[in-house]
Amino acid sequence: MDERILYPSFSGINTFLRAPYVTVDEVQAGDYVISGVPYDVTIGTRPGPRYAPNAIREETKHFIYHLCAIDGEVIDVCTKKRMLAKPKEIVKDIGDIRVYPTDVCKTTDSVAAVISKITEKGATPVTLGGDHYVAWPIVKGFEEGYGKRLGRPAKIGYIHIDSHMDMYEGNDTWGKYYQGSPARRISELEGVDLKHMVFVGLNGTTGVEGYEYAINGGASLYTIDDIRSQGIRTIMEKAIETASEGCDTVYVTIDIDVVDNAFACGTGCYVFGGITAEELLTIGAILGSTPVIGGIDMVEVSPPCDPTGSTNRLAASTLINFLKPRVFEFR
Repeated sequence: MDERILYPSFSGINTFLRAPYVTVDEVQAGDYVISGVPYDVTIGTRPGPRYAPNAIREETKHFIYHLCAIDGEVIDVCTKKRMLAKPKEIVKDIGDIRVYPTDVCKTTDSVAAVISKITEKGATPVTLGGDHYVAWPIVKGFEEGYGKRLGRPAKIGYIHIDSHMDMYEGNDTWGKYYQGSPARRISELEGVDLKHMVFVGLNGTTGVEGYEYAINGGASLYTIDDIRSQGIRTIMEKAIETASEGCDTVYVTIDIDVVDNAFACGTGCYVFGGITAEELLTIGAILGSTPVIGGIDMVEVSPPCDPTGSTNRLAASTLINFLKPRVFEFR
């Protein structure tokens, strides 16, 4: 075992799960590729998600140290399953993608190009935002890369886990490309059909035009009330079934503000009455055990808004839950 993986969690290289740092050219089919998009210029409230990629990486070091430094395995006290150290050598970290703080279009092209290359190679992109605008170039690149991998246009299902729909056509201040419009831009991609776009955790208010655009186009909307009445597992099963039907793969974006502010205060557009931390962790686990999920991101974590670091760790733990059944060995 690489000695560096045993370093205390407060030291050593800051990659996700202490994974090897590689270039995009070194990515191979079957890899799970971590990248950061430290961009928050389009956020309309409290800034800070530019600091999230490294903050989330930092929190994964505690997990991997705990797993590897004690006796090389841990047991889940609920399921009684044993998880062995360390992850399979298919988790790679390419660092942060180049962004241009004063040029949203140039940033879009930069992010899309890298994600396209990762996806074309047959790898799974796991991306750390950034404000929610970054989901637009990520999915744009994901669609392009998946099509190249298949040798034909790809059909992409889309699950949007968020308190907000992010379906605005545009904004007087930010224009067409900002944190409130990624789902709208994604809906315009050739390989994405509104009938296979699913929104989970919606809470509060949204613009009428975007709401009606989604509803009239056949999108599926599940609110916090639906989750409370039916349970998160039932809602996620429905979401996955709808998003994946007739599609080659499904992309998932998770905005940390889907979580109630009491559990995740480290975000700009925080809400009250959202899902619990336990429900978000369950979402991560469900997605991880669903093979059709071909890419995922975590956005809107704002480390300066939560000095305790709890929001960072919740985001990291959710992504770890996604990766567990895919990159760890159990017995």
